[in-house]
Amino acid sequence: MNDLSSLCKKAQALGFYGSYTRKEDYVEDLSDINVFALSDDKSILLDLASLGYSPVVISSKYFEEICMKGDPLCHYIYYDSDLICGEFPAVKPSINEYTCKRFANMSISSIQLSREAFLRQDEKGSLTWTFRSIRSLIQYISCLGGSIPFSNSQIKEKCLSLGKEVCETLYIIQEKRERLEAISASLILKVEKLVKSVIKETV
Repeated sequence: MNDLSSLCKKAQALGFYGSYTRKEDYVEDLSDINVFALSDDKSILLDLASLGYSPVVISSKYFEEICMKGDPLCHYIYYDSDLICGEFPAVKPSINEYTCKRFANMSISSIQLSREAFLRQDEKGSLTWTFRSIRSLIQYISCLGGSIPFSNSQIKEKCLSLGKEVCETLYIIQEKRERLEAISASLILKVEKLVKSVIKETV
């Protein structure tokens, strides 16, 4: 974090978001260290990337636009972040049909990326994308009810409303993620079937 404080002068707001902000959810050598900056100065993107972070740099105006639109990125930055410096614009994220549809699409695309990673023997990639797929699926269903879980504990709590199969699959993937264990093709296929069946039932 000390490396980033010098960049505060370039941004209206700067901080970490995602699992890195929660010690219990962050997995060394697997989780990304996501950083966001609300700034019109695009040079900060190179600054952050050169420090080894996965950066998102957007203007404050664009941030307001995606928040009003209901984009999940706004929800992550606004609700699932630790600010290093600055403040957010006076806008609250919306939850609407667009928000939920984006989570559904993220779930579908993530399991496709998991399958591709598995085929090229990228064990960490297939594990990461499978976890993101089932997490996005649970976020999608929760979104339909007007809320969005972010932390692993919130995701576990919400999965109970989706039935035993979804929860048991989530637990297996989370355990493998914590232990950095490779997942099987059958588990990827199981998640893919769950994603398709749950989304089909709710569309």
